[in-house]
Amino acid sequence: MDSMMNETANNKTIIARKCKIVGEISANDDLLVYGEVKGNVNCVNDMVVGGSVEGDVEARELRVHGKAENNGKAGAIYGQVAVANCIVNGKIEGDCHIEGDMIVGSTADLIGEINAGSIEIQKGAALKGSLNINNQG
Repeated sequence: MDSMMNETANNKTIIARKCKIVGEISANDDLLVYGEVKGNVNCVNDMVVGGSVEGDVEARELRVHGKAENNGKAGAIYGQVAVANCIVNGKIEGDCHIEGDMIVGSTADLIGEINAGSIEIQKGAALKGSLNINNQG
């Protein structure tokens, strides 16, 4: 997952900080959300959340930025998450279904049921809910 979110890639859609979108989003490119989205998001590729999403999220790789990565404002998702791999330093309030690896950073705040293939939880992270690890390896 080290190469996840290569932000120098050419094909990406950016929702800027002062932008607000209401409605469902389907993206074939990488998706960077720094503004607000109210609606479900389906991203075929990788997704970064530095703003907020109120809706369910599906993506290949997901990174939710914390305050240190995002100029003092943590990214947040309020809805269910279904992704292959995930790194969280911000907030997710909803159930998470992670096929592979999940890294929960020291500034993460998670509320809900987490189902993951594997998980790393760093000291300082806040979790409220249940955790199911399904490592089939």
